[in-house]
Amino acid sequence: MADRLGLNEAQAIVAAMLEEADKRGLKFAAAVVDAGGDLIHLSRMNGASALNARMSHNKAYTAAKWQRDTRVIKERLFDMSLGDERRDIAWFCDPLYTPVWGGIVLRSGDGTMLGAIGESGGTYQQDEEIGQLGARLFSEL
Repeated sequence: MADRLGLNEAQAIVAAMLEEADKRGLKFAAAVVDAGGDLIHLSRMNGASALNARMSHNKAYTAAKWQRDTRVIKERLFDMSLGDERRDIAWFCDPLYTPVWGGIVLRSGDGTMLGAIGESGGTYQQDEEIGQLGARLFSEL
């Protein structure tokens, strides 16, 4: 399992994610951030929108800042059985927070959070699946 997350690792993860997106006929963007949420690498396929690029970065940023996958954040904060005041805390006045599927935390072998990945260009489920592929690749580096 990888014990560091730098540019080489980020580029390898993003390349694999974009290759999978291309196989699925998606126009995709993918981003990797460090543990503080700062961007290490972002790539956008030809045909992917600027919004895809922004969303991929925001998802990765959110996962890193909250130290959990954005799917979990969305499920916990937007549970419709909770009152409106609970759902509203998702934003905390930070315009980068994006609690939707697709932000995935990357951890070292000892569980230390090293950063996160985010992707955008498909449905939330497709984003999540391709992100999980990137996370698996990271665990094998």
